[in-house]
Amino acid sequence: MSAIAGIVWLDGRPAEAATLDAMRRATPFLGADGVDAWRDGPAGLLRFALRSTPQSLTETQPCGVEGSDARIVMDGRLDNRDEILGRLGAGAPAKAAPDAQIALAALERLGEGALDAFAGDFALAVWRPGRRQLFCARSNGGWRPLLWTFDGRRLAFATEPRTLVEGLGLPRRLNEGFAAEFLAIRVTSPSDTLWKDVQRLPPGFSLTLENGQVRTRRWYDGPFEDLTGVSEAEHVERFRALLDQSLIAAHRSATPVAAQLSGGLDSSTVVCRGLELYRAGRIDAPLRAVSTRYYGDACDEGAWIEAVERQAGVSSIQVAAAPGAAGEPADWCRTTYQLPLRPSVHCTETPISRLPALGGAKVILTGEGGDDWLGGTHSHWPDLFVRGRWGRLFDETFGARPDRSAAANLRTIVSEAVLPLLVPIRRQRVQRPNLNFSTAVPPWVRSGWADDVGLVARWRAMPDLPRLGGLAQQQRYWSSTYPRKHINLDNTLTYVASQGMELRHPLHDQRLVKFFMGCDGGLLRRGLERKHLLRVAMRGTLPEQVRTRQTKANMSSSILTLARRRLAERPIEALAPVRLGWLDAQALRTIEATVGGWIADGAVGPAPGNYAAVWNAISIDLWLEHAFGL
Repeated sequence: MSAIAGIVWLDGRPAEAATLDAMRRATPFLGADGVDAWRDGPAGLLRFALRSTPQSLTETQPCGVEGSDARIVMDGRLDNRDEILGRLGAGAPAKAAPDAQIALAALERLGEGALDAFAGDFALAVWRPGRRQLFCARSNGGWRPLLWTFDGRRLAFATEPRTLVEGLGLPRRLNEGFAAEFLAIRVTSPSDTLWKDVQRLPPGFSLTLENGQVRTRRWYDGPFEDLTGVSEAEHVERFRALLDQSLIAAHRSATPVAAQLSGGLDSSTVVCRGLELYRAGRIDAPLRAVSTRYYGDACDEGAWIEAVERQAGVSSIQVAAAPGAAGEPADWCRTTYQLPLRPSVHCTETPISRLPALGGAKVILTGEGGDDWLGGTHSHWPDLFVRGRWGRLFDETFGARPDRSAAANLRTIVSEAVLPLLVPIRRQRVQRPNLNFSTAVPPWVRSGWADDVGLVARWRAMPDLPRLGGLAQQQRYWSSTYPRKHINLDNTLTYVASQGMELRHPLHDQRLVKFFMGCDGGLLRRGLERKHLLRVAMRGTLPEQVRTRQTKANMSSSILTLARRRLAERPIEALAPVRLGWLDAQALRTIEATVGGWIADGAVGPAPGNYAAVWNAISIDLWLEHAFGL
């Protein structure tokens, strides 16, 4: 991940070199391949480079295109460069042009509509001096952060919070309402951050500054093709073609490419199919599989990893999961102003990114996205009912549970297919299945503080989803853009980039995503079997032991073990959110005691409910002290 930043003064005063230098110095952990700075009148732009593609090796940003005074800074990739160049026709940049230059040419020629044609992860900013307009945009997946601040005199943007807060000397004002959402484990605000004066541009949104006004809009809103009723064979054929296209694009790299291999369906698909494409001559170099092992832990996936190695004819580079040094979370918060890495991430990404055996690889592929897109739900059942496809609805319901009585299956149809059409709260639960729609404040959050910060009102103010082709498409849209994702993603992306590497997620390729948005829901979830389409498509590619696997490793124990280690150093009563009166110590102690019993019993079965409340309290404690400076 590269990073970008910039500033525009509305009153015409020049952007000063000292300001850009302060923003650069506030971000010492990024820019492994240098930092580019550019000023022109009231605008200044920065790019913290991580050169991972062949076209980026000699690139300088900001860059422009012939016939335009616009300049662009871009963090990310265009994975369909040839397609975009073809659409531009005569006058397009050269075939070997950097991705940012191609993106700018498309935006200048095709307007904002070009965004929907882009495939790849990106966050970009375009300054148009003649119009005194700043235009920023993020790809729909949200894998390239973009933050901004506006005080009426200047607008500044950056990938990282520290670039803005420290670089611009912003007042340290806490957004307690967003902190409450995080601590309650129910984040619904798409644009808030923990900093009161810093906003987040949501995935699939753009921002325009023009004539002294700031406007944001959702550019990623469909329409999406409806493939309901298309045969399974055609689904499989299209999926395999798009997956191959995505894997080939993800391998575009100036260095060797590595891939995380956990033994699950998704990462195993990336490794096994990627190596098949290499042996077929469609990818230039073999990827290097790397596996994190939890030796002796219930969540270790060694047996699955070994099955993939045998099938793919590869030996993965194995590294033991490592919790890291005790002071690392505090150092991380202090250095980046980010929340500490989740322990499950710290135990995997830290040892992987420090492996000399990766041989200079800057690109690491993951299986991220399989659960989001391929897991399947029953969100398409109300759509079947509305469209009068009742025979199909009955077949899916009774076929999934033939052991149940007819009355029980009919009640399921009413509950999951009919009531969401009639009852708003039931409809919302279908659209956003991973949210708790209760307005009750959780017991570990003090009700008085929740009232003070308007927590329930914040939950109720959650933005509507775009109007799409049915509840299934709305649920899938939510699964890739829901606000809590950035809590889990941003600091991970920053950490990997700070080590001079970049994560890529082939299953989140925009062309695949558009296919997933329209997929027949009955082919994603067939009866009680999730990821049915993936399993059928990967027959012969995955080892049968993995392809038919119905279990998933429970990584909770790493989070809970590290949380308890931290509490041994600083007990619950001493945590800042408890001392400030935000959280109830006794409720947290009860959760922690339950966690302790689960770990003592071997961490078998589901983790105790609400265990994340303890880790979130620890995270905010570390952040308040070492990033916010409380």
